[in-house]
Amino acid sequence: MLRFRPSLPPADHSGGPAAALSLGQVRRLAADALARRHFFVAGGIALEEEHAPAEDIPWEVFQGRLLDAAHSRRRQTFEAWNLFLIEDGNRSAEPLLSIKLDAAAGLLHVVRAIHCYVWEGYHAGDNVYLSRETRKWVRELVGTIPLNRFLGEDDLRDELICQVFHAVVGTSRLPLTSVEAPLPAFSLGRLAYFYHRGEQTGPACSSSELIDRLFTAELSWREKAKLLETLLRAVPSGEMVAAVRRFMGRWRQLGHEDSAIIPLLRTLFNEVSLSPYTDFVDKALAFIHLLVEERHLATPDVVDLFGQLLRLIGRHLTAYDLVVFHHRGANYPDALLLDLLLRTYLAAIASEPALFLDAPGDTEVERKRKRLRRRALRQGWLLRRRYEGHLVPDTPTSEGENVRVLPPPFPHLPAEQILYPHRRTKRLYAGEPLPDLTEEGRAALRQSIHDLHHPHELRELGMALFLDRPLGGAKGPVEPDQTPLLSYEAFSLTIARRRLEFLAQNVNLVEPTEFDILRRQARDDLKVRGIPVDTIESAARPGTVSLADARRAADDFVLLRTTAQTATAFLALFDWRPLAARFALDWLAPDRPLLIVGGPAGKGQAEIVLRLYDSNLHPRLELTVDVGGGYACRGGIEYPVNGLRPRRAWEEEGGADRFREHDLTAAEIRLRPGV
Repeated sequence: MLRFRPSLPPADHSGGPAAALSLGQVRRLAADALARRHFFVAGGIALEEEHAPAEDIPWEVFQGRLLDAAHSRRRQTFEAWNLFLIEDGNRSAEPLLSIKLDAAAGLLHVVRAIHCYVWEGYHAGDNVYLSRETRKWVRELVGTIPLNRFLGEDDLRDELICQVFHAVVGTSRLPLTSVEAPLPAFSLGRLAYFYHRGEQTGPACSSSELIDRLFTAELSWREKAKLLETLLRAVPSGEMVAAVRRFMGRWRQLGHEDSAIIPLLRTLFNEVSLSPYTDFVDKALAFIHLLVEERHLATPDVVDLFGQLLRLIGRHLTAYDLVVFHHRGANYPDALLLDLLLRTYLAAIASEPALFLDAPGDTEVERKRKRLRRRALRQGWLLRRRYEGHLVPDTPTSEGENVRVLPPPFPHLPAEQILYPHRRTKRLYAGEPLPDLTEEGRAALRQSIHDLHHPHELRELGMALFLDRPLGGAKGPVEPDQTPLLSYEAFSLTIARRRLEFLAQNVNLVEPTEFDILRRQARDDLKVRGIPVDTIESAARPGTVSLADARRAADDFVLLRTTAQTATAFLALFDWRPLAARFALDWLAPDRPLLIVGGPAGKGQAEIVLRLYDSNLHPRLELTVDVGGGYACRGGIEYPVNGLRPRRAWEEEGGADRFREHDLTAAEIRLRPGV
């Protein structure tokens, strides 16, 4: 069963038939979920609870989105549990967070509100109507919970905790739309939500209370990462040493080894939204350095963490560059993170060169580890130099974020800076050159160029990481999508050759003859087998990511595999036993590479088809996404209620590259969600 918090056990109905929850139980759970004791508040804000037995408000939902009151044609009455934001003595015009009960329909709605810049019309006299910019609280529907799908208090509590948590931190780790992005108060370290069973009535108001009261064993892994993020955003720099000691003390009390903080830090950086751009990265790096000073972590492990982050940013910016994507470079926090990480990395090379430079007697494992570290240096240095002087807005932002009302020092930028690159005056990294390379840094960079003779290193020049939500392809153009987010390793020969030319022109540490050899190698030997992106019918929808983005980045991208973590999560969503009863599915094992792609069955068709390829990129399964029963959401993951219907299967027959195709369209096989 999908659950937000695995530590909260599902209800046990083994003793008899399950009974529907009473309205009294629902009311108690809703009030409890929004109790102030679950919140962290800082920065001079406060929260005020309110219960409205009959709240009559404008209410109209279109394709999963709550329409603005001015555009809503109907009103509805709810029983509501509201949480208002109190700032400078003033209460927000709309509840910051709200749970609304529609008892007649058996629905709970979780809603949030954000203070925004909006345009309104007004009568200027003489039958002249104009528009002007004003500020207004805008409501957003985070999620709707059908009560008939929950037959126990623990299950409904788990889903309510999930929905309120996502109302604060955003519904997606990839925030493309407003509801997917965190509340501004969370991004600024002023508000967070971590449900706990304590008896306190008020919120936690300090970093020590955040750790001691809200950091509990019941938190999911993602909640633990977000609690650490909250700590780093909220704690003053001068209190960082005390925060590290308190956090690690609590970490150990909860049964974690010190080394387990590395996976948590990876999750932290993978999940964080860096816009609006604050001092979060500086404090995160300071936190990590203190972990080494306090002997919780070893320097090589931290170097490997920074190296992995640099390589990940490199693949991300290869897929989604600052020329075509990110509002053509308007939202550039990844580039700022790249700069800080690279500076930290160069300092590590200067102080610990033996971690990067090959030495006689190194084992094969040590040589590979050092080569990966140098790969991070080469890719980070290449991209940092590539974007020097790129025109950007005064601060990194997007059209959506720029409409949010933020406190100083976060300005409301003129729209032309976002929409028209030629109207921008700021240049990325201007006045902030990289420090001169030390002799050790020069040696490491020189060796990283020599590494390109290794086929995997040369290929890395053109490697990218794309994203897609194949199960959501049947959704409308503006409909929210929380179906599983899959990531894909892809390669472009064009980009690899272009990067090699850039290095040849900008690195003066290697003889020209070296690059001539590498150019010939890239021309003759750099052949990567994959599925061409231009052969895949990807469902591109406004406001979502899709594999269609790869065609915008370069027309020769080929897909190599779906990353193991996202493929495993996707496979775990469905019950594969009906198919395993007929076919061997050993090629679906977690340790085997896999490629999962999806899109329309054909041009102009609404039916979504998934195709699964094995480690040799042979097609093995073709499945239809059955959206006839609509979508449901549980634990923050959305899925088609009716599951998947197999259409075709390819079975190995008598040797390598020999397969027998089976038509399954008439078979009574359905892969239902395992929830």
